[in-house]
Amino acid sequence: MLRRVQAGPFTLDDAISLDKLNAFGQGAAQSEIILPLEAGLVDIPALDLSPEAAGAIRQGRVWTGGSTEDGLYWGRDGERRPVALIEASAGTLKVVRGFNL
Repeated sequence: MLRRVQAGPFTLDDAISLDKLNAFGQGAAQSEIILPLEAGLVDIPALDLSPEAAGAIRQGRVWTGGSTEDGLYWGRDGERRPVALIEASAGTLKVVRGFNL
């Protein structure tokens, strides 16, 4: 028998029981059952984006002129909402995966 007890930052304590899943199907509030997107990004540093950069990133454009260390980040707008998973390289920000929120 094989039992997964952790997947990334999530453990069995974070698991949704079948009863909770059924309650969701019966109209329970999503916020009571499903974790926010940020919960799955805890091992990736956040990068605060200017309004202009957030707009460009949302449209899938490459943003230049940043002064961030090279690496993988999740970008967030001024209201701290996730915008995209982005790669910083040589002063540019490139979308790896957009978040359609």
